[in-house]
Amino acid sequence: MPVAKVEKQQVLGALKACGSYDPDVLFARKEELLTDSRKMKLLGVFPIVVGVVMCLTIIGAVVGIPAIMFGWWVRKRIRTNIETADSAYADYLNSVNPIRQAASA
Repeated sequence: MPVAKVEKQQVLGALKACGSYDPDVLFARKEELLTDSRKMKLLGVFPIVVGVVMCLTIIGAVVGIPAIMFGWWVRKRIRTNIETADSAYADYLNSVNPIRQAASA
């Protein structure tokens, strides 16, 4: 599995484990969780390009089509991971906002 799936509970747990309500600290932790996904973006583009080049020949299409599908799947997984992490981050910020306001008052 080249790109692990990021679950919402995993992101929420990592944000809670920070022990901080500062949005900048929480954002940094979210970005740290997504570093592997962001590094793998090129891994999604490379098989698509190689697959398209291989599909120029009939014999190469046997390997090229699965390569294109793999690249598409990796890109989709990365996009889903980023959306999940952003959603969990926004939900967590909304849930701790009253706590932050009470602490600053």
